[in-house]
Amino acid sequence: MKSINKIEKPLAITMWDSSWIRRRYRGGGFEDWDQALDELIERGYNAVRIDAFPHLIAKGPDGSLIERYRDIPGQSPHHFGLAYWGNQWTVYIEPRKSIIEFIKKCEDRNIYVALSTWFKPTEDLRNAKIEGAEELVRVWDETLEYLAHNNCLKNVIYVDVLNEYPFGNCMWWLHKKLDTMTQPEKPDGKLNNRQITFYRDFIDDVLEKLKNKWQDLSFAVSKTFGHFSDYDRDRNLSNFDFLDMHLWINNCPDFVKGTGYVERIRKHGRPEFMYEYQNVGHGGYGLQSKRIIPADVYYEEIYKSLITKWNEHKEEYEKWMRETISQIAEFGKTVNIPVGNTEGWGLVDWFEHPSLEWQIQKECGLIAAKYAQENGYWFNCSSNMCEPQFLGLWRDLDWHREVTGIIKSGEIK
Repeated sequence: MKSINKIEKPLAITMWDSSWIRRRYRGGGFEDWDQALDELIERGYNAVRIDAFPHLIAKGPDGSLIERYRDIPGQSPHHFGLAYWGNQWTVYIEPRKSIIEFIKKCEDRNIYVALSTWFKPTEDLRNAKIEGAEELVRVWDETLEYLAHNNCLKNVIYVDVLNEYPFGNCMWWLHKKLDTMTQPEKPDGKLNNRQITFYRDFIDDVLEKLKNKWQDLSFAVSKTFGHFSDYDRDRNLSNFDFLDMHLWINNCPDFVKGTGYVERIRKHGRPEFMYEYQNVGHGGYGLQSKRIIPADVYYEEIYKSLITKWNEHKEEYEKWMRETISQIAEFGKTVNIPVGNTEGWGLVDWFEHPSLEWQIQKECGLIAAKYAQENGYWFNCSSNMCEPQFLGLWRDLDWHREVTGIIKSGEIK
């Protein structure tokens, strides 16, 4: 039986990405796994999707096996001091030891685990050293062998070989390879046929090899609705055992337009966008000639624009979500694979800030839970930000229980 078929009723799943291991410092939210997992259950969730770090757990191309890595923030959105997912500070992580301990804690609590990877870099840039399909297969194979040896596959429901394929990960070799195929250039700036053929053939090769070896596990790559809409609606997905389709309200073309969200909020923490400089005088005792203006001075107005749009046009946006979820579910039925979502449904980038509230995120989660349940989603999330460090969302137990109650009340189709 394929591991995805362990699911008998829809799962309320949350994405804990790399935060589960990279935020184990005081105030990080995951310093105590027992507490975090118990609170997850308290909110009604029964599954987590985590970064399994296959490129760190497996041997390197030189045959070296490393137990402890120095992990430096800096890869978006894991910015120094300002990361909302992943580590804000330089930390040490032990992926091999940690994943065994964490999965066993999940198993003890009857929490299912979905394995994924963002292929994030650590200080030694191991992610940049994994090149080609054979190497990607190798690191996943060695990781799964390691988990199997430690009896840690019993509650694994699937393997997402690369997050948001092809772009939403740090397998740099893949991106560099696509960059060598930019001609002929398309007028709209989208991928050309050479690039599309390459990325499809590449992942089909990887999935086929892994599925041949691990016949009881379910494999695929997660997708974003935007990329899927542009390139993969006509795609043969016979090698996919499931479809994890990430969808957010900002995929609706009109919603964020003109609000400043893309220009400011989505660039939160990036060094080149952190400050503006304002001339205030000629210097002198106790004065500076330039005043530093932080980027967040704009957040209050941006939020007002977003919440006004949301409140005034909520019925239109809800209609868009209902129709889009239905389209995704119908596509899954045509190719006969389970459909779910582990990343959604409000704005894709959001974080704790005095000027930013959680209303849109919460209402989108409830709306999507309803329509995904009606369309037979096998697994569904409430929000991208269902993690302990997002206090405004995490602390609202009633909201979590309402969303997860809707998700789990459905039937898989």
